[in-house]
Parts: sequence; structure tokens; C-alpha cells
Amino acid sequence: MRPPLVSRSQRMWGLIACLLFSTPSYAQTVVVPAPTPRLISDSYFGMHMRWGATTPNWPAIRFYSWRVITYETEWRGLEPQKGQWHFENLDSAVSRAHARGIQVMLSLGQTPPWAAARPMEKVPNGWGASSEPKSMADWENYIRTVVTRYKGKIKYYELWNEPRFREVDPYRATAGFTGTAKQMVEMGTIVKRVLNEIDPDAKLVSPAFDARMLGLKRLKAWLDAGGGKISDVIAYHIYATPPEEIPAVVKALRNLVNQYGLNHLEIWNTESGFLVESPDKEVKPMGGAVFAEVLSVERYAAFTSRSLILGAASGLGRYYWYSWDIPGMALTTGKGARLTAAGHAYIKTERWLRDATINECRTADEKLWICTLSRGGRQARLVWNTTGPRDWMVPSQWQARQYETLPGKVTNIKSAGPFRVDESPVLILSDDQAWGTP
Repeated sequence: MRPPLVSRSQRMWGLIACLLFSTPSYAQTVVVPAPTPRLISDSYFGMHMRWGATTPNWPAIRFYSWRVITYETEWRGLEPQKGQWHFENLDSAVSRAHARGIQVMLSLGQTPPWAAARPMEKVPNGWGASSEPKSMADWENYIRTVVTRYKGKIKYYELWNEPRFREVDPYRATAGFTGTAKQMVEMGTIVKRVLNEIDPDAKLVSPAFDARMLGLKRLKAWLDAGGGKISDVIAYHIYATPPEEIPAVVKALRNLVNQYGLNHLEIWNTESGFLVESPDKEVKPMGGAVFAEVLSVERYAAFTSRSLILGAASGLGRYYWYSWDIPGMALTTGKGARLTAAGHAYIKTERWLRDATINECRTADEKLWICTLSRGGRQARLVWNTTGPRDWMVPSQWQARQYETLPGKVTNIKSAGPFRVDESPVLILSDDQAWGTP
């Protein structure tokens, strides 16, 4: 058997993971959801909305869960002074979500200055916001107040957004968290205990780790400190450019989590997206591998679709898109007023995937990708080429009858001649029936 081909980035990431965690290289040509192919349900599709509590432009898009994370809904916004609570925006967000049958996941934190162990620590998100609380009693009171108010209304609580840990990262004032993994586990233990007492049906999602492979070291520190024992879900932010890096990241995550006997825990991508050109603001590259490029709307549409496909193929339990309405990363213009081509691509891909099973995704040359889906007794294939237009022969055994593009155009396949594919996935069918429902 010919050995699997791997990309340059996958070889590099595989070497890093091997050195850090003594695990074998995880890059593969064939991607199969672990442990076995599974049905992609509504719950896979999550969304971010910056102005969801107040916007008249509620998403014209189907999704299951909303990750609520804004200044107004964090601890520092809810209780800016001790005992002075401001629930207006969170009340509105929860009410609007429930009226539409949308599940809410609330991201906890960040610390208000009055409660911070380091209130004079200046970080981009505000004085003391990345600090652990100086009194865990204040933290517990915050958690009890929120969980009591939203019992039965908020299903998931994500412990913290993108923490840094002193066990892993050299100390510097930064957004996220500037304490230790041990302190974060202490905070999580309090949350888990309060949930068990007040709302046992609610679940605790681990801190959302980020920074691609460096985030694995932070996740490991969390697990070493005992965080796995209190986590109902493992959260990660897989900002992968290009999307074909997603399977490598997810496999590394799964390998690490399984080392701690946590095979049963789902892994959720609770934040992910790309920079995109916008008429609403000037968008500039922000440095680093993830945000080094501002995509055209057309490429953003292709990246959106491929990300959702490969996330599902890799076995992610959920994928929260960032974002619906935030200029520079949005599926819309006008802060949710008008869908872009990327928004339409999200809708189309969601329809392709929902209630289907991805059996595998395969690439033989690191460019052309083929994913096999099934729905009932039917099969379909998703095909794209990462390097742009390419003439390719559709295998005769597929007995292909028609294909559908991201913009929604359906075309009959009348001959066995060359077929043009590019960066945008197309759905190839062996019958004339519609695939999926709106």
C-alpha cells in the first residue's frame, strides 16, 4: 500500500505534536469521523452574533446554538460594581434565543476590576479582566446568581475564553487569562458544583483554548491540573488557514484528550472564522498565520463551506461560526442586514450536511478533496480543489447525473468528459432528486 501523502504544514504540525506529547504523526490522507461515521444533526451548527441581544437583523440562517460572549454579558458587564447587577442585555439575548428555539451557550468571565486579584493589570479587554478573582467567594456568588436566574434557560456554560496559563506561557498582560491552570480548575470546580446543585441539566464546557498547536500545551496543562474531571465538553478554537488543516488539529486534540481517559467527551470548535473584505469597514491583515490574509468574499465562501465539511468529517461535535454580523469576519454586510456569498455558502453547506453522514474525506495529491456522504440509501460526493480551477474526470462508477454549486445552480452531467472543479465545493449526485431540505 502506498504511504499516505501529507502536506508541508501537516508534516510540521505532526512533528510538533510528536515532540510535545510523544504521540505519532497524525496527518493522514483519509479523514473518517472518530470513532465511526455519524449523522450530522442540527446541533453541529452554532453561531456568533455581536448584536444578537438588540439587532433587528436576526440571522436569516438556520443554526442550533448561539455562543453568547460580549462585554455586556460577561461578569465585568453584569456586575461592574459589587452587588450592582445589569442583566438587561443577557435577559434580552436569552429571551430572543428561546423565542426562536435557539440553545444558548454562555461564555463566563471576565473579571471586573473590583474583584480582580490584579486590578491594575492593564490588558486589551480592560483593567484586571484577565486576572483570577482575589476571592473565590465573589466568583461563586457571580456563578450562583447567573445560574439561578437562567436555570433551565442556559444549557451550557463555557468556563473562559482563550486563557493563557503561567505553567505554559511566559507571563505578560494579555487578553484571556493570566493566572495558572490550577486556579482555572479551582474556578471550574466551583462552577460544576453550583450547576449540580442548582441546574443539574446544565453542562460545563472547558475553557476555550486557542493558538492552533500551542493551544494543545494549554489544554494539557488544564488536564494535568484535573480539568478533565469537571469538563462535560472540551472547547477549542480551530482557526485553520487553509481549512484542510482542520483534520490534523482535531486528531491531535482527540489523541491528547484520550490519553486522559476522556474518550467519551465531545470536542467542540466554539469559535472559528476568517478575515474578509467588507464594505462596512477597512479590513487589514493582523499578522500571524491565521489572519495574515484578508479573503475576497468568494474565497471566504469557499473557506466557510470547506471548514464546515472538514469539521464534521473530523468528528467535531459542534462548530460555532465567527461570525454572523461583525464586520471583517461576517457572513453579512450591514451588521446582519444583507447576506453575502459567504452567507449563502453557509446555508447551502448546512443543507448538504444536515441529517447526512460523512463516511470519509480523501485526498490523494493534497489538492483535490473528495468527501463521501450518505442519506438513507443515497450517496453523494463533495469535491473541491484547493489550488483553483482544475479539469478532472468524474469516476464512471459514480454514475453521476447532476451537480450543485454553492450559489445553488444545479446542472446535469451529460457526458463522461472533463469536469471543472475549483476552491468551492460542489455536490455531485447519482440521481435527479434534491439533496436535503431547507
